[in-house]
Amino acid sequence: MRIVIFILFLMYNGIVFASSVTAEGEALIENNDNESARSIALLRAKWSAVESVSPAKVKVESIINNSKIIDEAIKTELTATISSYDIIEEKIVDNKYIVKINANVIENNADNNDSGLPNDDALCVIIGGVMPNGSINYNNNFTLEAINLFKEQGINVAEVNYNGISRTIFLNAVKHSKYDGIINITNKYKCENILLGSLSILDKGNNTGYGSFNINIAGGDLSWKLIDNNKKLLKTGFFNGRGQGATLEDAALSVYNTMAKNTAVKVVSQVLEVLSGIDKKSIRVVLTGANTSLDDFNELRDDLKNIPFVLNVRELNQTSLSVNYPDKALYLGIFLEKDSKYKVTKLSDNEIIIRK
Repeated sequence: MRIVIFILFLMYNGIVFASSVTAEGEALIENNDNESARSIALLRAKWSAVESVSPAKVKVESIINNSKIIDEAIKTELTATISSYDIIEEKIVDNKYIVKINANVIENNADNNDSGLPNDDALCVIIGGVMPNGSINYNNNFTLEAINLFKEQGINVAEVNYNGISRTIFLNAVKHSKYDGIINITNKYKCENILLGSLSILDKGNNTGYGSFNINIAGGDLSWKLIDNNKKLLKTGFFNGRGQGATLEDAALSVYNTMAKNTAVKVVSQVLEVLSGIDKKSIRVVLTGANTSLDDFNELRDDLKNIPFVLNVRELNQTSLSVNYPDKALYLGIFLEKDSKYKVTKLSDNEIIIRK
């Protein structure tokens, strides 16, 4: 792959270096799908153009023919962007789609980010399940699973007496960022950090087409934040889920159970990256596919254990595993696709969904 830098000039809005770069990308045509191969080849060409200005840890040659992997790599790996590009040539050679572009690449001079985050791992977990009638359930399955996951990672989690938290104090903290009341309570437990969240249960109605039997549908919106005892905001996040049951209360329990299985590990992983460093990061790996078996699942667990730098693999349920991996999910995805044994179908910071 040849990359030629033609022009280097200064843009005066601050100091920004821009380059006019010619780059080429290629992708194997599978199942006569020229359009998919063209999209991947174009992504590879963009990666090559940006990589010439901003060197990446992962080289374009090592990225598999998967647009999700390449797209994630472009977003997370490189500190430069393409302001514009023109396709100057595209062709098919030996069942490969080849795209050549000329791109204007601007390097982003990101400031070093010394956050000064606390190292103490004493943690209070206060995540209330808020029902439509305003009642709050702190001892929901999502919260309990999150606490268990923290403890498994060696985090000192305080046993908070939730009865001491009034509805006003809780809602002021989660909705209006008025933390004084919460911190006055958590100081009793010597918590340096507080995971504070509201898992709001939303009534989506019933009568969903199951004859005379009413099924109540509920949604769950989890908004969370990590703060320290000086009220400094360290990290925030948002997830949602869904459940159903004979009553709204049953549907809410279903939401808690579903999000305990699918979402708790993601929240815990993101918090652990702040509290304990990236070596505590957990990535949820999910094996999908109608024909997958228990043998396939056990084989995946063994394959994960043999990937470099994987520290621990733990079974979450019959289809998903929690993997301690001190690097980006992108790299774990690349390893999984390396021998074309698995295909990544979805990729995010804390979750990889694959199929065989």
